[in-house]
Amino acid sequence: MTMGITLNCNQQWAHGTCATSLITGTSNPDEARAAAQRQGWRTHPDGQDYCPGHSGRPPLIDANVVPLRPGQEPASTPQAGGSSTAASTVREAAELLRRLADTTTAELRADGSWHLHHVSRERWFMEGVSNAVPGPAGQLAGLLAPESARFVANLLDRTVTPGDEGIAPIPAEAFLLANNIVRSLRR
Repeated sequence: MTMGITLNCNQQWAHGTCATSLITGTSNPDEARAAAQRQGWRTHPDGQDYCPGHSGRPPLIDANVVPLRPGQEPASTPQAGGSSTAASTVREAAELLRRLADTTTAELRADGSWHLHHVSRERWFMEGVSNAVPGPAGQLAGLLAPESARFVANLLDRTVTPGDEGIAPIPAEAFLLANNIVRSLRR
């Protein structure tokens, strides 16, 4: 089992807090905060962490994930047969998204409870999810309909090429998204 530090934004309002978090993949607090700072996070002198949206700093643009030393890959979720590379993590996430999109599309077609007469077929997923999970969380979850998941999978695929295991740089956002998808589905 791999353990890592997850930073959470400490921005608070009268009726809630910011839900932004950053999975760093390291168990060292200094490394976690350094990684967060490179993504636009800010640590207040009192130890509170703030996401880019609440820190006044934009995240770094065009950051890439590249091996630091030959044979050493960025931290990612190991596969059953050993450790994975950044490129294989991105490919695995794209395949997982496609598989989930295909399964969800089949369920939408077969299960009549998704068929809403007052909205178009394209909005069945979004409306069904937002009805089941009210508020912004349901709306956000509903936005990743099967068609959108396939687009994200295609975008992830464009960041890696066949055989680029540890050779070509991968945009940091693509790797972090892929790593979060793979980790979330393995929990």
